[in-house]
Amino acid sequence: MINIDSNDLQKLYIAYFGRPGDPSGINYWLSRAKELITIREISHELSRQDEYLKYIAHDKSLDFKINKFYLNLFNRKADFDGLNYWMEMINNQDYLISDIVCDLLDSSNEAYFVNVEQLRKDRNILQNKIFAAELFTQQISKSITLINLYKPDSISPWISGNSFIRVSNFLNNITSEKVNLDEVDDVIFSLSGTSNMLTKPAIEIKDLSLSIPIYHIENRSLTKKLAKKVITITGGTLDQSKNKTNVIALNNINLTIMRGERVGLIGHNGSGKSSFLRLISGIYLPTKGNINILVKVYPMLQKTFLTSPELSGIDACKAHYLLKNHSLVGFESFLNEILEFSGLGSYISLPMKTYSEGMSARLIFSILTSSPHDCLAIDEGFGTGDADFCDRAEKRMKQFIESAATLFLASHSEELLKQFCNRGIVFSHGSIAYDGPLDAALNYYHTNDYYRKNVIG
Repeated sequence: MINIDSNDLQKLYIAYFGRPGDPSGINYWLSRAKELITIREISHELSRQDEYLKYIAHDKSLDFKINKFYLNLFNRKADFDGLNYWMEMINNQDYLISDIVCDLLDSSNEAYFVNVEQLRKDRNILQNKIFAAELFTQQISKSITLINLYKPDSISPWISGNSFIRVSNFLNNITSEKVNLDEVDDVIFSLSGTSNMLTKPAIEIKDLSLSIPIYHIENRSLTKKLAKKVITITGGTLDQSKNKTNVIALNNINLTIMRGERVGLIGHNGSGKSSFLRLISGIYLPTKGNINILVKVYPMLQKTFLTSPELSGIDACKAHYLLKNHSLVGFESFLNEILEFSGLGSYISLPMKTYSEGMSARLIFSILTSSPHDCLAIDEGFGTGDADFCDRAEKRMKQFIESAATLFLASHSEELLKQFCNRGIVFSHGSIAYDGPLDAALNYYHTNDYYRKNVIG
């Protein structure tokens, strides 16, 4: 069996491109290693990629390419003997540029004599670069947002992205001193350009399940008869015994959401999206497993959750303000801002039960987006109301998201999801069917297999 690990692959990425491997690239080659592909074959494939051919090696001489390998790996140009040796191997034998990389990286094979002290220094620098590359790839793997940031500007024609250049410059400056995680995080923060939130978890979920008991079922025999038919169309699995019935709303959920991520929740009606939002909002508690919520989640789930419908809009504003600030100092200016944005006018003094659905949506949205929050959980559309309010709500939501807050948005509107989210989680009968970049998640949702199993029954 061929044993290739991520360290071996990082060496190749450093040699050819002067940068750490991107998560998708590392995972791709690790999967290919299971097909018994060798490290020399991978090296040959990388030497033919556009990133190397069009950006680094285009119209360059052989001695330039050899010196580039040395600079990427050891921060020095090839010594006289080494340069002559590799050029002779290429010119006189059946030897490829990819073979030079493999032999340079093989510490057990000294192709030509190198001063012992120089050899020690080279190996130390290379080990430090590999360590930094591994740290970098592991850190950005935690966030879809960071993975998307670490990309070229263009694939065809291939143009190096600014993120590649910044990270390459970081690796080029690594010498005999080992880097630490803080230094790697500083580089990552420079890619995001705003904050360090994307490397810190917001919510961690492990092996979590949520069962909701159903009481007062008048006709249990009918329920049992219909359960199998109903459950193939919508909802979670029904867990039935003699004395009780539970809906397994969420089943075996394992997730890490990073601070600053914007997550779209996708799935058929009853797939688990709303239950998931209630779970992270603290409305539901898990039946099994663990959830670690490291941010304060503000739920925007239904029109009446802020206060009793018997109370006025002013009371709803006051309750929220007291909960957030623990006093009413400054409440008057807060209320004026809510009035101006919501456009409710004198209705703000009336009981909320007199509000139309659109008026309730205006008030709820105005209150929850009145200031930045660590995390907002939104179920379905937030723009209920007239066109003018929808336009203002959209502008306000953009401002909210640009504040780097974490967002969970459950919606059937792809336009809405694409506007505000970069990660997509597809639910199916209480389980996670897919988790990845939003476009890929939407593609999965539209596959015939998903529709056949979950939407059309």
